[in-house]
Amino acid sequence: MDTLYPLLMQPGFDPRPWGTQDLSPIYPNHRFEQKIGEAWLTGDECQVSNGPLRGKTLANISEQYQRELVGEAARDPKRFPLLLKFLFPYEKLSVQVHPDDAQAIRVGQPWGKTECWYVAHAKPGSQIALGLKAGVTAAQFEQSIHQNRAEELLNWINLYAGDMIYVAGGTVHSLGPGSIIVETQQ
Repeated sequence: MDTLYPLLMQPGFDPRPWGTQDLSPIYPNHRFEQKIGEAWLTGDECQVSNGPLRGKTLANISEQYQRELVGEAARDPKRFPLLLKFLFPYEKLSVQVHPDDAQAIRVGQPWGKTECWYVAHAKPGSQIALGLKAGVTAAQFEQSIHQNRAEELLNWINLYAGDMIYVAGGTVHSLGPGSIIVETQQ
């Protein structure tokens, strides 16, 4: 098999405590015993489900085809450059901060974790926390963490289907329940 062709990827389902067993309407025919929070569409362990490469993982194919698969702009020709997944938050996620590229390099990682979220579905009242409320200092936020009230200082934004949200590495964020998110990340 020397020539690449359009690959049909089999999703990987990742259990999370904040997830749900019902992934409708994205996966209406799937039922799960565990709560599923994420469906990975381009993770390293996702497998091809069509053609001569059927059963091979995206990691295997990336290693084999390198630039032919990922293109010239990709930083690492042996790794697929984007992780694409669905998020199914049934409960509020933890407050998170992922490193930007510079922070990642300082701790020995190849790159940071910048994300982009597309809101595929949002129930009324669904929200995302993105950054801190205006005027909140790093010291105030650190103190709020020790007092277990950090969520009070986050900038909560209502979500609507069709919204696109850029979450730069280094930005504090969280996701409330009631939406279906398409996440693209480094």
